[in-house]
Amino acid sequence: MSAAKPSTLIIAGGRGTRFWPESRVWRPKPLFSIDGRTSLLADTIARVAPVTGRARTFVLVSADQRAIFRKALRGLIPPANLIVEPSGRGTAVAIAYGCATIAHRAGAGVVAVMPADQYITPPTAFRRTLGDAVELAAARHAVVVIGVVPDRPEPGYGYQQIGRPVGRGFQVVRFVEKPPLEAARRMVASGKFLWNAGIFVMEAATLASELEQHAPDLAAAMREFAGASAAKVARIYRSLDFDAFDRVVAEKSRNVLSVQARFRWHDVGSWEGLWEALGGRESNVLKGEVIALDCEGVLARGGKGRLMVLLGVKDLVAVDTGDALLIAGRKSSQDLRRVVDELARRRLDR
Repeated sequence: MSAAKPSTLIIAGGRGTRFWPESRVWRPKPLFSIDGRTSLLADTIARVAPVTGRARTFVLVSADQRAIFRKALRGLIPPANLIVEPSGRGTAVAIAYGCATIAHRAGAGVVAVMPADQYITPPTAFRRTLGDAVELAAARHAVVVIGVVPDRPEPGYGYQQIGRPVGRGFQVVRFVEKPPLEAARRMVASGKFLWNAGIFVMEAATLASELEQHAPDLAAAMREFAGASAAKVARIYRSLDFDAFDRVVAEKSRNVLSVQARFRWHDVGSWEGLWEALGGRESNVLKGEVIALDCEGVLARGGKGRLMVLLGVKDLVAVDTGDALLIAGRKSSQDLRRVVDELARRRLDR
């Protein structure tokens, strides 16, 4: 095991355009609430805290959203654990900067890197899985990814092919990103493929070694990040141009292992995804003051102080936020960026 205790790096990026109108520029997707009480980001922190502790939980955000997240994180993690990127440069750069900062402040142990906006249940099963991944990353000095057993052929997800057992995990043979539907069907039927959960667990030293092999310029930047001033970090960022961490490191490395998830996982990227995660295949998903009569496949979220009534509709999303009302075909909710772009064109994006 690594001498230093493990830490967590939560990447809180994304504008959440597919959750309009509940997610806006001033309320980014990680602050979206499924239950109306806590945000996705707060849920992520609570889920991981028993493994790494809140004092070793860090959240990385972009500079233009610093004030929003500083307020949202009050009381959840130490204020100094908010890591601010000068600008977005993709997840490879974000992870290199975040891990370098954590190693400088908390010691060069294992870092569990994860998005802020996934829906995972139950938390206890997540923590057992993450604990296995942390142990494997430290013992094997490998990049460990978490894989989810697919329950359907999903062409919109990334997949990992698993090979021989290694400790409590498996060797990763290869990654397949968003395959065609027929290919996804074959992969799922084979029983040899897992969905990528977008969670990476590794020692800072392992990350540095992988970057030396696959992205030496980013490895050099990672060395400079440690203890650098905000001005210096901004200068370094201006010279960086890298793809996502999956493509820069994971897909090229021969030192990647997988741990199979024991939890239920949903990449809640749209209203339809939320409908599915909350059991919409079995019944309608309703929140707030909503009455749905003779309805099927509906996700509806009512606004405060106003009753929403739906009658005889099917496969619909209805969201009322008081200042905006969305009514859309459930499958069309994947394409809400068009709405956001049109609102911007009309100067109605607020």
